[in-house]
Amino acid sequence: MFKKMKALFQDEEGQDFGEYALIFGAIGVIAMAVIPQFREAVINAFQTGINALNMAAGG
Repeated sequence: MFKKMKALFQDEEGQDFGEYALIFGAIGVIAMAVIPQFREAVINAFQTGINALNMAAGG
């Protein structure tokens, strides 16, 4: 029983998955913190594009 538990703790096969999970989790947290700051800029850019299309269409 103890040999199996010791083997589980020494096994490094799943280590890469854990590291990738931590990296993607960190990227997700950073994205959630940064995206709201650019919200107004994105809305304004889309509105500018919509206005340009409306003016080109004669509206």
